[in-house]
Amino acid sequence: MSAIVGLGGWGAGVPCRAPADGREGVRGESVEDLEDLDAKEAVAKLKGEFATVNPLDELTRGQLDFPGPIAQAFYFDDGDIVAIQGPVGSGKTTTNMKSRLRRAIMMPRSTIDGVRRYKVLFVRETYRQLWSGTIPSYLETFPKDLGEWAGGRGDPVTHKIRFEDDHGVIEFAAEFMAFGDNIMASLKGTEFTDLDLEEADTVPVETLSIGMGRIDRYPARRHFKGLPRHLQSYGQVVCVFNAPDEDDWTYTTFHDEQKRKRMVADMTAAMQLEEEAAARAEGREPQPVRPIKVNFYNQPGYGEPGCENLHNLGPGFYPRQITGNKLAGKSDVTAKLVYNKVTYLRVGDPVFAEQFNRRIHVSDGPIPWEPSLPLMIGLDQGFKGAAVIAQMHGFYRWRILAELHFPKRRLMAVKFGQLLRDLIDERFPGARIEAGWGDMAGEHGASQAADENHTWNMLVGRAAGFNIRPQRIGTNRLQPRLEAVRAALEAELDGGEPGLLIDPHGCPILIRGFEARYVWTEEVNKTGDKRKVPDKSFTEANVHDGLQYLLLSQHRGDGLSPYAAHADDKRPGRQSRGNMGHNGGPPIGAQGGGLQTGWDVLNPYGRGM
Repeated sequence: MSAIVGLGGWGAGVPCRAPADGREGVRGESVEDLEDLDAKEAVAKLKGEFATVNPLDELTRGQLDFPGPIAQAFYFDDGDIVAIQGPVGSGKTTTNMKSRLRRAIMMPRSTIDGVRRYKVLFVRETYRQLWSGTIPSYLETFPKDLGEWAGGRGDPVTHKIRFEDDHGVIEFAAEFMAFGDNIMASLKGTEFTDLDLEEADTVPVETLSIGMGRIDRYPARRHFKGLPRHLQSYGQVVCVFNAPDEDDWTYTTFHDEQKRKRMVADMTAAMQLEEEAAARAEGREPQPVRPIKVNFYNQPGYGEPGCENLHNLGPGFYPRQITGNKLAGKSDVTAKLVYNKVTYLRVGDPVFAEQFNRRIHVSDGPIPWEPSLPLMIGLDQGFKGAAVIAQMHGFYRWRILAELHFPKRRLMAVKFGQLLRDLIDERFPGARIEAGWGDMAGEHGASQAADENHTWNMLVGRAAGFNIRPQRIGTNRLQPRLEAVRAALEAELDGGEPGLLIDPHGCPILIRGFEARYVWTEEVNKTGDKRKVPDKSFTEANVHDGLQYLLLSQHRGDGLSPYAAHADDKRPGRQSRGNMGHNGGPPIGAQGGGLQTGWDVLNPYGRGM
C-alpha cells in the first residue's frame, strides 16, 4: 500500500481499460459551440495542455508533487466539509482533482461484489462555466481518453473510469452539471459521493446547504450492508476558491471560526436526532454519531513566507500579473488573486479613492461605544432605507459603529424604524440618542405608509424612538454631501485618531462602498451635457447617503467643515482661519460685526432688509 493513498487506503492500481485514439482535440471552437455537442465530441475539441499520463501511476508510486504543506494537508483531509483558499497558481485545483482519485481508492469495498464505487459531482451555475473552466481543469489531471465520456448537448456530462488494483475493481465517475436558476430542482434526485464546488465563492450558499443533504448517496446503502458503522458514511463537500469578498458566504463560513463551530454543532446534533429516530424504528439503542468535521486551509499569498507552488511557476508568473493589473488600475484584482487578500472587486472608480485608506479609516477590531456620549444617526429614506450609527469623540472624531441596511428586502418605514430600534437596543443598551438626520426627500408624503399624511422621517423616528431632522445644509445638493465625507477622511490625526474611523464588523456595506462599489458614473442632463455622479444602482449608495447626511449635520450653514473653520494657520504673519473674515479679510470681531446676543434675529447684521 502506498503512503500517498493515505491511512486505510486500498493500495496501488492500474486502469482496466484506457482507450486512446490519438486525437489532440484542439479545433478552436468557442465555448458556446461546445455546449451544443455531445460530451465526447466537446471534450475532443477542447484546447489546453491536458494530462497524458495516468494519474494513478503518479499516486501509487509515491511521487506526488505537492505544492506545499498546506495543499498536502488539504489533499489528505477526509472531513465532511473541506475548503481551500489561495492565490491563482497555488496548485489548489490540481491538488483537489488528485485528491478525488485518492478518495475513490479509499472507498469501502461493496459487500455485494467487492467493487469500490465513487462519484464526484462538479457543479457550476452555467454550462459555459463548466466548459471554460472546470472541465479543462479536470482534464489537466485526468486524460481525455482514460475513460468514457457521456452526456452533453446542454445536459450533464459524465466521465467514467474503471481501475483495478490488488484489492479489486474501482469504478470512478466524475459528473459535471449546471444548476441554473433552481439549485433545489437541479440537485433533487442526484446521487453522488462527493460534491465539488470549484470557485465556490461564485456559487450561492444554497449549493452547500442543499449539497450537504445529497452527498454520501452513492453507491446505494446495500453495498455497505454488514460493514462497521464508521465505514458506511463516506461523503464530502469540497470548496476551492480564491480570496472572496468579505460579504461572501465562503468568507463568513470559513474565516469566522465561531460560525464554523456553531455549524458543526448544529449539523452534528441533527445527525444525532436522525440516528435516534432510526434506532427507535429498528428497536435498538442509539449510538453516538461521529462529530461533523469542517476544515479550512488558507495558503499564503505571493511574497508571504511559505507561498506554495512557486517551484512549478516561472519566475515572472506573479510579477507580470502585478504589473499588468497596475497598468489597468486593478489593484483590487492583485490583492485577491496574487496576495490572497480578502477584499472587494471594484465595479468602477470609487468616489473616495484618493481619500479613503483602509489602514487608516477602518479599525483593526470592534470599536467600543462610549455610554457617556450620545449616538448620532444618519438615514437615507425609501424602501431600501439605510441608517448609519455613530458617536463623535474629541474634536470631530467620528466613530462609525454600525449600519442598518437590507439590500434584498423592501421595507415599509415603520418596519425599518422597528428594526433600527432593535439594533440600538441590542448593540447600545440604554444609549442616549442626540438626533437623526435624514434625506430631505424623507419629508415628503410617505405614500407607502398606512397614513399618507406622515413622512418617512416621521414614521421611522416614531418607531425607533427619536427625532429625525431633514438635512437641509446644502439643500440636498451632491457636492456639499461629498465634501462633508472628504473633510472627515482628510482631517489630520488627533491623538492618533483620524476624522473618520469605521467598525469593520458593524459596517461591512459602508466599507465595501468606500473600497469598491460606491463609484462614479456619467449622467446626461436634458441638454446632453455629461457630469460624473455616484452610481445609485449599487445598494452601497444608500448607506453612503446616510453617512453624508450624518456628517453634514456638523457643518456650518455655508457648508464650511468644522475642521476648516477651526484649523489654525500657524505660518508667520497669518491669522487663525477660524478667526478670519470672509475670503481671508480681517477678523469679523475687529469690525464689531457678527451675530451677537441682543441683536434683532430678523436683522442680525444691523442692515436694512
